[in-house]
Amino acid sequence: MGLKLVLAVALCALAAAPAALAQQSTEAGLRDCEKLAAVKFKRDNAAFKHFTIDRASVEEDKFVDKVGTQFVSTVYHGKASYQDTGAPLTVRFICLHAGVGKGAVFVYMLLPD
Repeated sequence: MGLKLVLAVALCALAAAPAALAQQSTEAGLRDCEKLAAVKFKRDNAAFKHFTIDRASVEEDKFVDKVGTQFVSTVYHGKASYQDTGAPLTVRFICLHAGVGKGAVFVYMLLPD
């Protein structure tokens, strides 16, 4: 009985590993998007304070193609919080990510009407 239990636990761990890795890579990708956004938005607006992606709203689309000459593996989009001098705004964002080790290559936000 002990060997069967050990094998069952090992098989369950192996089955869960891809989901855990995907979750970790999504979180890393979103952090890359936030970092690129902070650099870009600070460059464009000296009053910029923070940009935080709402993880619960994010949709992730696998792309694996080039946009112009830039390779993109994943497109993230959803809601985020943007703040400069005023109160934080809820905005929509899109982020193009080049993959693990490459990082985010483009971030754009749409301001509310």
